[in-house]
Amino acid sequence: MIRNKRIIYTFFIIIGVLVFTLGIAFAALSQTLNITVNKVTQQAMTWNIGFQTGTVTGTATGTNTNLVTCGNATATATSITGLTGRLTQPGDKCAYTFKIVNNGTITGKISKITVTSPDNWDCDITGSTMVCGNFTFKLRYNNATSTTLVAVNDTIAPKSGSTATTKTVVLTIEYGNEYEEFEDYDLSNYEYKLTFAQK
Repeated sequence: MIRNKRIIYTFFIIIGVLVFTLGIAFAALSQTLNITVNKVTQQAMTWNIGFQTGTVTGTATGTNTNLVTCGNATATATSITGLTGRLTQPGDKCAYTFKIVNNGTITGKISKITVTSPDNWDCDITGSTMVCGNFTFKLRYNNATSTTLVAVNDTIAPKSGSTATTKTVVLTIEYGNEYEEFEDYDLSNYEYKLTFAQK
């Protein structure tokens, strides 16, 4: 009887030791298999380019600026519209200043320039220049006298940090050096549209 009790006690002690040992081994194994993946932060590429939206008033130059009416023009993200102007004699000019803004992280380019001529006008359009009789429309960089015209494949760099990249563009309408048949011309309902694409 005593011997049987010793066997039973010994059996339970062995079982207890085995359970305890297995528990430790399992815990150690669990720790070994606990894999931690470090956080990886990747800045998403963003596309955000176009005209700075809003309405601007044209600046008049010429022999008698009191006779020149430049009116307002409105920029949407991709176009300049709502243009109105009244020029009366050679040398008169209206200039509208806008900004192209790249607030994304991707370099953009101008892939297409679409120019719509004023109502009922026969115009020759080449790139960002439109000639309608004795009137010349040009989309220039920087200022109203710049010889650098906006063109297809021009690029706009991505923003630097949190600062957007901007390019100033000026749409000019100029009365040429010869008088036309009529004294006054209403230059309305024309549009400049730029299509932007990734470089």
